[in-house]
Amino acid sequence: MTGKMMRAVQCHGFGGQHRLTTEQPVPEPGPGEILVKVDASGICAADRAMYDATAPWEFPFPFIPGHEFTGTVVELGEGAGERHAVKVGDRAVAELNVTYGNDYFRQRGLYHLSDKMDVLGATLNGAWADYMIYPADCVVHKVPDGLSNDAACFTEPLANAIHGVERANIQFQDVVVVSGAGPIGMGMLQAARLKTPRKLILVNPGEAKRELAKTLGADLAFHPDDPKLDQAIGDLTGGRGADVYLEASGQTSAFTRGLELIRKRGTLVVFGVYKDKVNVDLNIFGEFKELNILGGHLAPFTYATALDLMARGLIDGDACITHRYPLEEFETALSRKPNPGEVQIKVILDPHL
Repeated sequence: MTGKMMRAVQCHGFGGQHRLTTEQPVPEPGPGEILVKVDASGICAADRAMYDATAPWEFPFPFIPGHEFTGTVVELGEGAGERHAVKVGDRAVAELNVTYGNDYFRQRGLYHLSDKMDVLGATLNGAWADYMIYPADCVVHKVPDGLSNDAACFTEPLANAIHGVERANIQFQDVVVVSGAGPIGMGMLQAARLKTPRKLILVNPGEAKRELAKTLGADLAFHPDDPKLDQAIGDLTGGRGADVYLEASGQTSAFTRGLELIRKRGTLVVFGVYKDKVNVDLNIFGEFKELNILGGHLAPFTYATALDLMARGLIDGDACITHRYPLEEFETALSRKPNPGEVQIKVILDPHL
């Protein structure tokens, strides 16, 4: 595709410095690389943080955002088909973190924590464009036949959610609380359901999302300030508190609410990007409750699981894609807020529109 131009959204700096161009050259795949035509690309809370200048990271500018995506293979660099087990016409997703070398974390299978890492949609160009490159060193997964592009685009947030659920080590008799009903929260809810806990509770301010959560696996759903939440957990546990609290809202108030609801020796998984710092009594962690506080970051070894669970109908990825916009309307998509009573989970950019 030498000389061909494409549309792309470029980020020239944080704080609304995104620009749409129609003069971006279509990239040429080098050895081991894959050129895909983007079928769909999601908008993440991290993307919005870049747009409104609350992001805690530093990246080289400009770059093309978009780290949640699915695409169709249109051209293969030398050796790429054998390296990634794909052919032209296959649909595929790539893991967003591209790691190198053989550092301490990679040696131990913790490649998502590697000190030498590129990120698609940040340090490398991402999917808010007509075409993108899957690098030679990235991990590529074929999209199962029958899985929609919408669901395939949900793979990255769902894989993150599955990693958080796996960190929690949920047991059969656990009372599990999921805080937040965004893409990660709704993914965690469905993944946690597959662990068959005794009770699964969704906590979220919006009533419409609470009702949807009940159709996706929640036994109960409450507003975080509803006193019936405390009563329900108390009744279920003899007053001990929840066994597992999965925090997926990115709100510091939700973290402190979790400290109230969790039992002694309970597990609290923190999974999100937080804009505000939290002031908390550390005695709760040790002296009073001896809690297991675990962080969650990215999605090591869970992309394939996410695709498989959706392909088998055990997790509904389509239900989590609620709004789509063409590339030209990326600013509207980035700044979109749900109307009262509306369910907004994952907003995607669709280059085909």
